[in-house]
Amino acid sequence: MTTHRTFSVILLFLLSTIAHAQSTAPSANIDLKFTFSPTIQPGFTHVSPGDVYSPQAGYGFDLGSKVAISDFVTGKNNRPFFFSAKVPPGEYLVTVSFGDPASESIATVKSETRRLMIESLHVPAGQSISRSFLVHIRVPQIPGDGMVSLKPRERDPILFIQWDPAVKDFLPFTELDWDEKMTLEFSGEHPALTSIEIATADHPITVYLIGDSTVTDQMMGPWAAWGQMLPRWFNPPVLIANYAESGETTASFISEHRWAKLLSEIHPGDYVLMQFGINDQRMPVAQFKNYFLRFIKDTRDHGATPVLVTSQNLRRLSPDGKAVQTLRDFPDAMRQAAQEQNCALIDLNAMSMKFYEALGPEKLPKAFVDGTHQDDYGAYELAKCVVNGILENKLPFAQYLSADWKPFDPANPDPMEDFHLPPDPQLDPARPGGPGAPNGQGPMAGAPLRPASRATTSPTTR
Repeated sequence: MTTHRTFSVILLFLLSTIAHAQSTAPSANIDLKFTFSPTIQPGFTHVSPGDVYSPQAGYGFDLGSKVAISDFVTGKNNRPFFFSAKVPPGEYLVTVSFGDPASESIATVKSETRRLMIESLHVPAGQSISRSFLVHIRVPQIPGDGMVSLKPRERDPILFIQWDPAVKDFLPFTELDWDEKMTLEFSGEHPALTSIEIATADHPITVYLIGDSTVTDQMMGPWAAWGQMLPRWFNPPVLIANYAESGETTASFISEHRWAKLLSEIHPGDYVLMQFGINDQRMPVAQFKNYFLRFIKDTRDHGATPVLVTSQNLRRLSPDGKAVQTLRDFPDAMRQAAQEQNCALIDLNAMSMKFYEALGPEKLPKAFVDGTHQDDYGAYELAKCVVNGILENKLPFAQYLSADWKPFDPANPDPMEDFHLPPDPQLDPARPGGPGAPNGQGPMAGAPLRPASRATTSPTTR
């Protein structure tokens, strides 16, 4: 019996590895190198300001970027710029280099839909620094026969890059997480980008995220979620693959084939961080718990490690400044499932309540866009709570934390006034400070924004 069980485990490992190779590996190894310096470099493709991305060209500046190139590339008028390269779905190691011979370079880098990769990298004048990170590229197709049922906001959104609010100069773009290309955003006071290298990643440790709008890669500011902030804190070989999506429940994540898509990629040694609960409130708690039993079993059957993450609390404080539980018994159901299944648990619900209390009634609304969703600061701090949970659970991939990670206490969060990320040009025009629509309506609130009139329809659930 023991021999038979051992053989079964080995066979499962081999089948999972083969499935992973078939479903995620590009048809050929990718090795793309782009330089923005006029100096010819062997093996590099020289990029000029007029090289605009198209599927036919396969690379170029994207989303209406206006750039200037000397020994490096930077955005005109100090604005963010985008560069895209056509690549098949898979896992990629990206290396970016920065440096200006005459002045300091300061760069922030995001990938795909606003995933934070590098935060405020300072490069002294006359020096050059390179940094590497991993990017996950996906398409809706599932190997074999299947397709993720994308929401309208994913499939055909009406979104905008806002380049110049003074003249209301909007440029439409589509959702960046499910397309045929890798898109990188460069911002900061002076990025001074000199080169980009993109290569097929060699056996990364993939940390998959599943959940709802409080985890997803939010498409436009000021909306943000902890899942798109998490990559900032990990170095290769750790890859964060964010499959969370707005409006999802435990049930819909399965019925829309998102779980099947993830399982077509996952392989032994990976992790799945799973957070639901906010949108599941109409379901019986016992049914909610049972979905996690399935997620846990499926993850383990593929040789990967499940990690339950209790949902962050909604924005609510009592009159005396204490956090009020807004998710009823649902966090407890996840705690019970984790205990019964001997599964790692990150109690983000409890940590978020400490964080909210520490901010207090005056500052707490400034960490949110509405009663549920965070802005950059709130999402950034909750991502640090999740990192805390990873460390507390002693998950092995914690050894690849960024070197500048410092101990974090949600009861003593980073001062809000000291926090700064360069604003994204992907801005929801419906929110305060954005022209064109009443507050509370617009693309990120669920209502389409028509380019011709900037008119909106009634908002729907996020």
